[in-house]
Amino acid sequence: MTALVTLVRHGRTAHNAAGRFQGWADVPLDEHGRTQAQSVARRLASHATRPTQVLSSDLQRAAQTAHAIAAPLGLTPHPTPALREIHIGAWEGLTFAEIEARDSAGFQAWPVRGAPQGESLHEVGARVRGVLDRLTLNSDGHVVIVTHGVAITALLCDVLGWDPQDTWRARRGLHDNTALTTLQRHGPGEWTCDVLACAEHLTLTLS
Repeated sequence: MTALVTLVRHGRTAHNAAGRFQGWADVPLDEHGRTQAQSVARRLASHATRPTQVLSSDLQRAAQTAHAIAAPLGLTPHPTPALREIHIGAWEGLTFAEIEARDSAGFQAWPVRGAPQGESLHEVGARVRGVLDRLTLNSDGHVVIVTHGVAITALLCDVLGWDPQDTWRARRGLHDNTALTTLQRHGPGEWTCDVLACAEHLTLTLS
């Protein structure tokens, strides 16, 4: 068997609902986000390869989602700051419209080019890839990593060799709240994608 890593975006927050950039702002899940977290938890609890480890960003929205996933599995999630969302510096807390009005050129170039005082897509990808590379992955293991939308895109560009600018422009692999992607590791540095940005658990339980 090959080792599995499932990447999960956190559940919805009030900032998500308002179209407001979060970055490193420590915003908790809203009520809808908590329901989403329970939905993805049920999906992973019934996975053919039972998860054996849960890691998460240390920000509340990811940590709360990770706790919902870990509880029915009898696991304890391990938070780490290296799994945080892309740092958006001066744009933190602003809406997309506010950023567009203040810095249209910068917003169009983001996240391939970082926000003022923030990180680029490449930088966050390298940071999250470092966590992935340090994992001990058994051949029959299944690690769940709960993180953030841009962080997941950045990691996929890194491990699957996607072009960052083309990926962002095409919204390839864009993750809705609690959407998940499952990667298989076949050997050192050898990854394939089994499931990409799938949120069917929400369609089944929230419709």
